[in-house]
Amino acid sequence: MTEQEQQQLSADDEVEAARIANRFDIRRIIGGLFLVYGVTLTIVGIVGSDEVKNKAAGINVNLWTGLAMLVVGALMIFWALARPVAPEPESTRGEGSGRIRRAPAT
Repeated sequence: MTEQEQQQLSADDEVEAARIANRFDIRRIIGGLFLVYGVTLTIVGIVGSDEVKNKAAGINVNLWTGLAMLVVGALMIFWALARPVAPEPESTRGEGSGRIRRAPAT
């Protein structure tokens, strides 16, 4: 295998790793959960009984909380799609372990 083929394989592996990392990005998972709970609360806020709807000083808490959760979930999903995880550039890779080391005590 030539050097160029190895570099191409390495680049393909990095693209595949980035694609897998994007699939399980925590922003997508959290955004999805916010969307599911937001839809649930919004539906409960719309179709719930009047007694439950007006329990908190006449404010439909389920509806407003559900709508807020929908907005937050949509923003999380948008953020994950707008700025996907990318492999670290070759120029910034170091030989260290990647751990942050403490400064020596003085």
